[in-house]
Amino acid sequence: MDNEVLLKTIDNLPPLSATVAKLRDYIDSAGADVNMQEVVKIIQQDPLLTAELLRLANSPFYGFSREISTIQQVVSLLGINNVKNVAIANSIKSTFKVDVSPYGLDTQEFLGNCIKETNFISDWLSSEDKKLSQMLVPCSMLLRLGIILFSNSLRVLGKDKEFLAALKENNFHNISMIEDEFCGTDSLSFLGFLLNHWKFDEALIESISYINSPHSAHDSAKKGAYALAITNCLFEPHQGGSVFDMHRAQDLIQEANEQGIKFSLNNFIDTLPPDMRANLDKPLDD
Repeated sequence: MDNEVLLKTIDNLPPLSATVAKLRDYIDSAGADVNMQEVVKIIQQDPLLTAELLRLANSPFYGFSREISTIQQVVSLLGINNVKNVAIANSIKSTFKVDVSPYGLDTQEFLGNCIKETNFISDWLSSEDKKLSQMLVPCSMLLRLGIILFSNSLRVLGKDKEFLAALKENNFHNISMIEDEFCGTDSLSFLGFLLNHWKFDEALIESISYINSPHSAHDSAKKGAYALAITNCLFEPHQGGSVFDMHRAQDLIQEANEQGIKFSLNNFIDTLPPDMRANLDKPLDD
């Protein structure tokens, strides 16, 4: 099958809001000379963006112990690059109508799962590596964006029923293989392209680009790639959290540790939802 779905998806990507594009372009062009007050000034020109950044900063995703009431605090606490990434992610996220029925998923359950995914990354990593946790929040907000975009294009092109039939025929296994057949790439690989397209921070782009092979990432992005790969095992919309995936997540933690990327297995297990923790205790042949 040709890449008609992929081309349709790329053609329909929305532009960023004017304020977010201005913010991103200023931060990227200023480089090391970026001025925090200028960043604050750009954000404050947009009341909606200001409200959204304050809402996100006060959400469980970041777990600050006190209320964040000004954009100055947001920028100071999260850092300029994190604010850029979150602003872009939020701008993108608010653009799309979500209907993931071509994947055989219930849209409300899917959206709830996306929130749980971001909460988990925050809860799991905040005590181990607060900086990494904050960096990955915008990426986790968008981790299933490829599914959302492919769903839209499959419906528009009238290929949604054929795609769903192929998923069912494979018992909802090998999802990435079927995505590749219908869409020209899989949804997680496509996310790396999207983050590059919207000019997210390089470290974030590389972390997601190596989610399927975190051992191959450069040292600067390896821990982020492993964290996303492990989280994907838990929350992949069809099979995530299964006995197989829980053991795969544990193996990834061990693999990371062997490469000098330290994750506490005890902390990971303590953060797991009870049903996933139970699956981790089951043998693989169950």
